[in-house]
Amino acid sequence: MHSQAFYRDDGNDAGEPLAVRPRVAASKLGISESTLDRLRKAGRIPFVKLDGAILYRIASLDAFLLESEQRVMQDIT
Repeated sequence: MHSQAFYRDDGNDAGEPLAVRPRVAASKLGISESTLDRLRKAGRIPFVKLDGAILYRIASLDAFLLESEQRVMQDIT
């Protein structure tokens, strides 16, 4: 079985994953894997393909959430 996350090995942020598989990424965003797949295919969320595996960088997930939040806030004001 493949690991669900890839971890930093630079001595910083010990135990913090660098990238995660779709199941974990979808869970972190609070959406289904199929919604995450649609966002990826639409070019709305960046991903990495490594040896055929699709991975999502934690930093990209955080940025996606921040951008989504800002769009909503702009729509309100």
